[in-house]
Amino acid sequence: MTRLKGSDKIKRRGQAIAKRSCHRKACVAVARKLAVIMHAMWRDGTFYVGDPAASQADAGRRAHDKARKLLGAHR
Repeated sequence: MTRLKGSDKIKRRGQAIAKRSCHRKACVAVARKLAVIMHAMWRDGTFYVGDPAASQADAGRRAHDKARKLLGAHR
């Protein structure tokens, strides 16, 4: 919350919380929000830390599993 010089939705949300409560709670709220976003990206396959080749293979497998689940073929 203190590193970014610009403005974005998450920082403004944190600033609003800081105004109502305190800076420490605002920082925790912003960190939690970023963690939720990063977890969703990781689950989706749009964010991966590690071997890029393994990431592509894993993303393909997840897409295949997701398609099977949507079609009801996982049973």
